[in-house]
Amino acid sequence: MAHNPYAPPKADVVGTASEEPVRLASRGQRFANLIIDTIAIYIVAFVIGIGLTFTNATFLNDDSLLSAYAFGVVLALIYYVPCEAAFGRTVGKLITGTRVIMADGDPPNALNVVGRTFARFIPFEAFSFFAGDSVGWHDSLSRTRVIRVPKGR
Repeated sequence: MAHNPYAPPKADVVGTASEEPVRLASRGQRFANLIIDTIAIYIVAFVIGIGLTFTNATFLNDDSLLSAYAFGVVLALIYYVPCEAAFGRTVGKLITGTRVIMADGDPPNALNVVGRTFARFIPFEAFSFFAGDSVGWHDSLSRTRVIRVPKGR
């Protein structure tokens, strides 16, 4: 396959003798990411909710569980896709010093991040990173990993 000059640069994950080796994020970092990102999503929901209130959105009057779930999915996509596809980081990852990459070291593309975000809605998925090597179902299904970012990056 020919080299694509328009492709985004690969993440520096191989490491050289003078650099720190790449390490997966710890369970504690992953849990902190979950808590911080959940708070950030609630803030985004609050801001969007206020905006929708002024537009007199009629779907806000719907008390069905399906519409609430759909609103949650849209909020997650609004939060995760731009952050992880463009920067490889969310607010939680920025604070904990972690980053999402593809399993091969490339930066994630928007399609992988969309799949990663939808996988977060699998029941009990939030606890999946407690197993073994702290790789969650949303990581393995989207072929991504969350790594520790070396200091100064």
